[in-house]
Amino acid sequence: MLCAFALLGVHPVAAQAAPPAPLAQALDEGNTFVPLPPLRVLDTRNGTGTGGEVEPVTSGLQLDLSAALPASATAVVLNLTGTQPSASTYVRVSPVNYNVPEISSLNLVAGETRANQVSVAVPADRKIYLFNNAGSVHLLADVAGYYTTDSASRFTTTAPTRLVDTRSGAPVGTASTLDVDLSGVVPASATSVTFNLTGTEPTSPTYVTAFPSGTVRPSASNVNLVAGQTSPNLVTVALGADRKITLYNNSGSVHLIVDLAGYYASDRGHRYFPVSPVRALDTRSAPGGPAGPGQTKTVELATRIAPSAAAAVLNLTGAAPTSASFVTAYANGTPRPATSNLNLTAGRDTANSAVIALNGDARMALFNNSGTTDLVVDVAGFFATPPLCVSDCLYGWGGYNAGYGPTPSRRPWLSGITSVDAHTENVLALKSDGTAWSWGENQFGQLGAGGTDGRSTVPLRVAGLTGVTAVATGTWAGYALKSDGTVWSWGSNAAGQLGFGSSSGGSNVPVRVYGLSGVTAIAATHQTAYALKSDGTVWAWGSNVWNGRGDAVCPAGQVCPPATPLRVALPLPGTTKITAIATGGAETGFALRSDGTVWAWGRNWAGATGTGSPYGASVSPSQVVGVTGAVTIAGGDDVGYATTSDGKVWAWGDDYWGTLGTGGLCTEPEFCKSNVPVVVQGLTGPVAIDSGAGTTFAVKPDGSVWAWGRNGSSGSLGNGTSDPCGALPFTPACRASTPVRTSISGVRDVAAGLWAMYAVVPN
Repeated sequence: MLCAFALLGVHPVAAQAAPPAPLAQALDEGNTFVPLPPLRVLDTRNGTGTGGEVEPVTSGLQLDLSAALPASATAVVLNLTGTQPSASTYVRVSPVNYNVPEISSLNLVAGETRANQVSVAVPADRKIYLFNNAGSVHLLADVAGYYTTDSASRFTTTAPTRLVDTRSGAPVGTASTLDVDLSGVVPASATSVTFNLTGTEPTSPTYVTAFPSGTVRPSASNVNLVAGQTSPNLVTVALGADRKITLYNNSGSVHLIVDLAGYYASDRGHRYFPVSPVRALDTRSAPGGPAGPGQTKTVELATRIAPSAAAAVLNLTGAAPTSASFVTAYANGTPRPATSNLNLTAGRDTANSAVIALNGDARMALFNNSGTTDLVVDVAGFFATPPLCVSDCLYGWGGYNAGYGPTPSRRPWLSGITSVDAHTENVLALKSDGTAWSWGENQFGQLGAGGTDGRSTVPLRVAGLTGVTAVATGTWAGYALKSDGTVWSWGSNAAGQLGFGSSSGGSNVPVRVYGLSGVTAIAATHQTAYALKSDGTVWAWGSNVWNGRGDAVCPAGQVCPPATPLRVALPLPGTTKITAIATGGAETGFALRSDGTVWAWGRNWAGATGTGSPYGASVSPSQVVGVTGAVTIAGGDDVGYATTSDGKVWAWGDDYWGTLGTGGLCTEPEFCKSNVPVVVQGLTGPVAIDSGAGTTFAVKPDGSVWAWGRNGSSGSLGNGTSDPCGALPFTPACRASTPVRTSISGVRDVAAGLWAMYAVVPN
């Protein structure tokens, strides 16, 4: 049996495996479409796509698309067919076999043949995963086209428009074709169309194939039918030279219905943004329950896609319908069209893909005609034209996943940004209107937009927050400080880092951190967070594995429930107070005291506390050695920084990537570190420092940005260079051991993360 990867039981979340290859995607700029003649890339009945092995799929299958897709492909459009299932099952298609959410791409009952169009992001290696939940099933896949970072066609949505309904005339007979002329509804520049194709009243088992007119009919199918069945499928197909498509019916006679959803053209339209498969609605668990007869459900998609999206690409499923019915999906706030997206049979789960035009609010409506049925909506992507930034813009470069390149460039989507923070795979931006926006990973709801799982490559608004004055990111959680002095958190709570009184029950929307008021600054590290109050005290919550909470206690006379903030044990003699906080490493905290001394606590890997303590130790709040007159502090991956009143910049901790900035080589990793401060060479008087993923940035009073540390193949230094990095000792292009000037200026704020590097530029 075909079983290319192992899964635990039949739970619809894939087993943990090695982290996936990074997706080759264009992130915030979107992708264009290249149609292909229908091409069969998988047929387990004859060994196509399986290396010749002829066996049904019992659990999982990895499908290599590298022969069908170019290296620039970011997503693929497939027609997926399941046949001869031995049991009722569902099939899922995903770009990776790692933390895959509960989704389905195709629903089957024993013995049937059914197809569904699937749009799925593809990793850099162009291999995707197919998973069968129960029994065995033969799988077929036909490529209709792919999305790419290259210049190609863009998508224009149309109001659902019925182009063909043969029920008003004669059905399509055996081995007969029907040409559909689209020259009156799409422009001359159109390259392909997307439509919902429904077959109804077939007199015998048959299949229907859509292909460009004037071309040879491919060995592929789009709709599979048994006698008397009504079944739809979304179809994307290239146009013939005359802007026509041909529909072929194999056996018996069948009525065909064609409802246009949109078209691709070379000179107009929106770009595509793939979304890691995520569930936006499941009425089986959502308030309100299933959709009743004649009932319309409103579906909020802003938790998954950009608010300004022009259209959403979805997989719709009707589950446990009580009677025959149809379901229509359309833009919220618009008249319901005389079309359908799902045709349901009593007691049978049915899925179909859909491209739904939206009305500018990222909401859609689902209408159920008869009986009751549960409705499930899985988001695969969306179409949009990114709004250009006009003032107070975000510039990005480098990073592990961003693909921005080694030179800072202005990013779209957001204007009016005042600050930005990044940590590993997530980014938070604060706008001048007091709203917070996030992008990156979302497996624990750390985007704060109201959904869990997947990722977003474009900014989504953190739900419900206004009046935000500062933001901070941890590894799997986000934080916001509001103008009323309260702190709010969202994401994972595995270590109690949300601070609301529990070490479980994470949240995909902001919740208030317990007991904090009068807060003036916040900071976050791996699974530990900090708040500075107006009285000059520091409070911590979350992980304490490495004493990241700094011997924190609940002050006498106060009530501090478990998993809520405690006061860090920082000495404050006389009238001294803490004036600034920062974080570094996985659980290291820093504080600047009003007398100009710097204090640190927590994990001391590579000497990250700068206290002279033994490497690897857990450190109680202690003074950073030899630094006086400090005016700013900062931290990074196992490294800390302070700027003193004489303009010097001091660094301590890990120097593997040159983040100490001393100019020293690193030939033996165990010696590339310092547990006491050393002077960063060639840099004086910066007003801000940020460090992450082995790269450090300093902003000088004139707005210039200086960088040192890791550069790598992504060009994290932002000076237009890159280097893949080989073995030690690293080349200067891979690792800058003293500060170099980036190509950006006039900067207000910087943020360094693994996802990418960012700067805010007022203009």
